[in-house]
Amino acid sequence: MADADASRYWRIARADLQEARRMRELSGFRSSSIGFLLQQAAEKALKAWIQAAGGVAPFTHDLGALLNLLQELGETPAAYEGLTELNFFAVQLRYDDELVIEELDWSVCFALVERLLEEIKGRCSVS
Repeated sequence: MADADASRYWRIARADLQEARRMRELSGFRSSSIGFLLQQAAEKALKAWIQAAGGVAPFTHDLGALLNLLQELGETPAAYEGLTELNFFAVQLRYDDELVIEELDWSVCFALVERLLEEIKGRCSVS
């Protein structure tokens, strides 16, 4: 039986990713808003993985810390280290409207989060 928290985190991550995708497709949205939702999707997906691996997802927005915890649990999340570039969108940009955003390759970021969600989908027993 899958961990209920893992399944919940995964479903919310998928919803965040879908919303970020719609914002990007519609255009006119700030990069900080798209980045925030993409970071949230990655964060919740990693927390789903942690729960599915038998750990307890901590209260943090730091994607690097979540990746490190996965390693400590014996998982191999190295393919997703690029997600840490999204940390900038978690908090800093939400409270400082004068920060300069270095444009990311959104296609690469979206693909990485999509691949992460697909990889852990089976572990969370969701469809």
